Amino acid sequence: MEQDSSFDSFELQLPNEAKSFLKTSAGWALFLAIIGSIVILFSFFASLALILAGSTMDSTPGSLGAMGIMSSATLGLFSLLFTITMFFPILYLYKFSSSTRSALSNNNIDGITKAFSDLKGYFLWSGIFTIFSIVSYLTFIIYIVSAASRLSGM
Repeated sequence: MEQDSSFDSFELQLPNEAKSFLKTSAGWALFLAIIGSIVILFSFFASLALILAGSTMDSTPGSLGAMGIMSSATLGLFSLLFTITMFFPILYLYKFSSSTRSALSNNNIDGITKAFSDLKGYFLWSGIFTIFSIVSYLTFIIYIVSAASRLSGM
C-alpha cells in the first residue's frame, strides 16, 4: 500500500510580512506596467510615423535612405517589431499585479499560483527579449561597419 507524503496535503500559508511584500511588489508592477504601456504607445506611433513618412525623409540629402544604407520605412518596421515584442512582458507584468492584488484581498491560493505563473511569463519574455536585443545589436553593429566600409570605398 502506498503511503501519502506529508507534502501531498501541504498548503502554503503566507505570513503577513510575505503578503505585505507581495502587495508592495504588485503595486510597483502596476506602476511599471502603466509606464511601459505609455512608452509602448508612443513607440508605436513613432514607428508608424517612420513607416508612413519614410519616402519623404529618404529623399532629403544626407539621410540614411539617400546614402543607400537603410530606408526610414525599414527602420520603422524594426521599431514596430521592437514595440510588439515589448508589449508581452508589459502585459504579463500587469497580469501579475492584478492577479496578486486580487488573490491577496480574497486569500485565494489559486490566485497566487496564477500570479506567479504570470510572473514566470514576464521573466520568460524578458529573457527572450534580452537575447533578441543582444542579437539585434550585434547584427546592427556588423551592418553599420559593413555600410561604413562601403561608403569609405566610394
